[in-house]
Formats: sequence, structure tokens, C-alpha cells
Amino acid sequence: MTVKLSSKGQLVIPQKIRRALNLKPGTEFDIELIGRQIVLQPIVDKAKMLEAIEELYGLAKGSDLLDALEEERRWEREKENRRDQSLFAG
Repeated sequence: MTVKLSSKGQLVIPQKIRRALNLKPGTEFDIELIGRQIVLQPIVDKAKMLEAIEELYGLAKGSDLLDALEEERRWEREKENRRDQSLFAG
């Protein structure tokens, strides 16, 4: 993709890229020169990131993941046993 530098030193990030990265007006970037390449990296809002992490923890709150995993494994073992019995019975 090609973009053009304006007389004010501005670049327009193509819409396809803005959408893919969920970039909104006002998003701040870290800019770095690596060799002869310009690297732009959106600055992550740490407060929003922490909020999202807390929300994910909230989804699992109240559930015992170990119990769920053990129950799933029990079910899989029973299924395997039934399959083995049918293979050796006939």
C-alpha cells in the first residue's frame, strides 16, 4: 500500500488498516526509526487493557475450571471405554 506525505508532514493511514487495528481518531502512536524504516505502533491504553482483563476474569468467576476439566476427562474416558467394548465384543 502506498501513501503520500503531505506538505505538513502528515500521512493518512488507509481505512483498511485502521479498521483491522481498530484505530480511532486521537489514537496515539509510538514512532521509531529502525534503519531506514519508520515503525508506528499504537500506544495501548493500559487502563482499558486492565479493564478488559478484569472483565475476562469476571467471566470465569464462580466456575471451578478444574472440576469442569475433570468432568470432561471422565466423560471422554467413558466414551473411549464404550468404544473399546464395542470393538472387542464383535
